[in-house]
Amino acid sequence: MMVHVERTTPFPRDAVFAWWTDFRTDDHQHPGSPATSTRTILRRTGNEIWLQDRATRPMRVTIEEHVILDPPNGYAVEARYPAADVRYTYRFDAEGAGTRVTLDADVRPRHIGRILIPLTAAWWRRYTERDLDFHLEAMRRDLSG
Repeated sequence: MMVHVERTTPFPRDAVFAWWTDFRTDDHQHPGSPATSTRTILRRTGNEIWLQDRATRPMRVTIEEHVILDPPNGYAVEARYPAADVRYTYRFDAEGAGTRVTLDADVRPRHIGRILIPLTAAWWRRYTERDLDFHLEAMRRDLSG
């Protein structure tokens, strides 16, 4: 399953990249977040970061993630979910004085995911849009001062 979402924000690309890649334990613990999870930064080496997210909502899962930064253009992630392997990229393209944020995800089901993911594909697409919009609003609050 492929997911593609684009949004535009009024902030410059360097500020968007810096905000978006400032990974924190509480990234998904704020009111209005479509997910609830605790993030652990396992290690950093150069432009690579290994993360572990322990989510409790929308479902209880532990997600291992390997992030490769490409400053200031964006970053790529390889994540292992219980029922799928997911590769996704965030791309930040300057657009006038602002930035176009593009999320492309490739979800590759495994095991029971081969049945469940196609059945819930529309829900996951809406969830992905809600999550992106949540982070864009949080960034707007933070960067607007």
